Amino acid sequence: MAQQVVIIGGDAAGMSAAGQIRRRQPDWTVRVLEKGHYTSYGACGIPYYFAGDVKEIDDLVVVSPEEFRTKRGIDVRTGWEAVAVDTAAKTVSARSESSAEESLAYDRLLIASGASAIVPPWPGIDLEAVVPLRNLADTRRVEQLLAGQPKRCVIVGGGYIGLEMAEAFARRGLAVTLVEKLGGLMGGVCPKVTELAGRELAAQGIELRLSTTVQGFSGSDGRLTVVETDQGAIECDLALIALGVRPNSRFAEQAGIPLGAGGAIAVDDHQRTGVADVYAAGDCAEAFHLVLGKPTYIPLALTANRQGRVAGANMAGGYERFPGIVGSAVTRVFDLTIARVGIDEETARREGIPYRAVETTAPSKAHYFVRHMPLWVQLLFRTDNRRVIGGWLVGKDESAGKRGDILATAITAGMTVEQVSDRSTPTPAPSRCWSPWWV
Repeated sequence: MAQQVVIIGGDAAGMSAAGQIRRRQPDWTVRVLEKGHYTSYGACGIPYYFAGDVKEIDDLVVVSPEEFRTKRGIDVRTGWEAVAVDTAAKTVSARSESSAEESLAYDRLLIASGASAIVPPWPGIDLEAVVPLRNLADTRRVEQLLAGQPKRCVIVGGGYIGLEMAEAFARRGLAVTLVEKLGGLMGGVCPKVTELAGRELAAQGIELRLSTTVQGFSGSDGRLTVVETDQGAIECDLALIALGVRPNSRFAEQAGIPLGAGGAIAVDDHQRTGVADVYAAGDCAEAFHLVLGKPTYIPLALTANRQGRVAGANMAGGYERFPGIVGSAVTRVFDLTIARVGIDEETARREGIPYRAVETTAPSKAHYFVRHMPLWVQLLFRTDNRRVIGGWLVGKDESAGKRGDILATAITAGMTVEQVSDRSTPTPAPSRCWSPWWV
């Protein structure tokens, strides 16, 4: 019997799920509510648009809403926001930009509402030139501000987006100051990463202020002039807030749908929530961490795509499972590539995991090749079973990212540090009957 499917959110997870449902159940009705005006776009590429590596904003869009409607038969409703879910009546209340309201009935519901930028209620946060950067609407707003030819920019937050946008704005000719509340970059969990990234930022003329807390923003005639911090004022005419994201899960909680790690929607490995016929995927949902052995909240694009495919397949009658994550991520700071996989030392200590960390710096290529460069590697492994549980790779050779992929494979497979390093080990040979180590 034909089913009515409603999907809240039209980005990576939502549209991946919609595609799976359409292919598997072509007679079902699939409706997608998307608050914005874009679907299936590469948010990770936004900093590279500002840096000039991506020519047009629309180049970041993979599939447009119109293409979903006309070529794929999916009823995508942009400019419509889901405001409430009634799981007993199985309805979703939605509101359009023009304040029109509609109640959509569903047989199966997917919540793929994503995440929102963290923006504290600082004084002056409403000044025009103080902006977050999360989606394509934010991208257009920042582009409009850049058209006014600002001279000095302050970036608040030393994570992925903060580092990438520091490069982008510097390449656009702005004087950039990067402010981070913690004592280190990228969460402050690895001093060596902060050292190497900080050195690269300084070489490119970026002013880095660590252990500095923003207190507010000041201006005159509605124009930003100063970022106030506990270490003094910083003059600027553009401020970018890059403090990370939080899951859009409040309306799910109000509907009685249980939340889990990081305030994200709790799901099982089939992307089912704690309410019948309701699924969740993407940046609003938790994911099972293979190293920690429990759910966590690490919002990344690849996870959203994979969870969306699993959710869509299962909503359409399949039986697929999301295998979990190991927290792989890679970024670039000018010529420096930073890759991280698994967990870091701080997490291992917090979780009570017995571990040892080893590190080395070695050439990325044989000495006789052009552009052989030093690559710093840190590897974490458990001292009780020798399994690799995490690592960092930092260097000016782009192979750091691909080597991170290898490490992610090793962690997923439960390989020991001896197996990764190809050294002999006194442990018994593995059984010929292999199974994933996390099962």
